[in-house]
Amino acid sequence: MRASGAVRLLGVALYIAGLVMLRFYLPFRIADHHRVWILPLFCLCGALWLLDLFMTRIVLSDQSIRIVSILDFVSRTVPRVNVDSVTWEKGCGASIRLRDGQWVRLPNVGRNAQGLTNTIRAWLKRTAGTS
Repeated sequence: MRASGAVRLLGVALYIAGLVMLRFYLPFRIADHHRVWILPLFCLCGALWLLDLFMTRIVLSDQSIRIVSILDFVSRTVPRVNVDSVTWEKGCGASIRLRDGQWVRLPNVGRNAQGLTNTIRAWLKRTAGTS
């Protein structure tokens, strides 16, 4: 699961719009001499955000779940046999509970937390006999 193509396109459009806006107009009555550091900072932070938007994913295979997120500093593979359950809470997102009691927070992949949780619950039921 990754962010959809529409979400990625929207992200690129917002990044370009931000660059154009900051190039010609600084909001909140910020003096123009600050543009020298504001624009490069926006370029760097926006590029990192876009990289995370394009790279963040959750891959469900028969034997494991792989979680990749650059901004959360996560690249982890969890074997299916170690997953106990999955849950979500409004405002907190979705999380996986492991058999040893640890929690693994799932990154945002452009879906709401309840939908992501339901997808992973279906995966847990589908792979229950293969583990």
